[in-house]
Amino acid sequence: MDEWRFYCEKTDPIPLPPKYTFPQAFNYLNEKGNSFYILEAPNGDYIQCGGGRERCTVEIRRYEDQTRKTYKHSVVGLAPTVSETTSIEMTQGAVIVRTSEVLSRWQAIQLFDSFFHNRELPSWAQLRQVDL
Repeated sequence: MDEWRFYCEKTDPIPLPPKYTFPQAFNYLNEKGNSFYILEAPNGDYIQCGGGRERCTVEIRRYEDQTRKTYKHSVVGLAPTVSETTSIEMTQGAVIVRTSEVLSRWQAIQLFDSFFHNRELPSWAQLRQVDL
């Protein structure tokens, strides 16, 4: 892949900023028919959000080298990290996450913007690496 790709359950591709902003796109996030957004970088790294506007979860995958054979997959949460779980509803069913990993669309927008502009994640973002 030579360029960024931004898409959701209903639209592929979505024009990237400045033509279309992340807040505009995330207005349509909902658990009953448009429950995910994915932003893929040219190198294959991606950030994905699933759920609805008030309750969503965000995951990030980053390759560790150019061969794209190994990567780190993380769920974004808030401090303090807790082990208690909850579910996030999506079109194809629920996903289970820690309660500290339930975010709002505004937090997801900040994460997507940081990822797209290759900036550090917001200071409130805590990453929990997961094995897939």
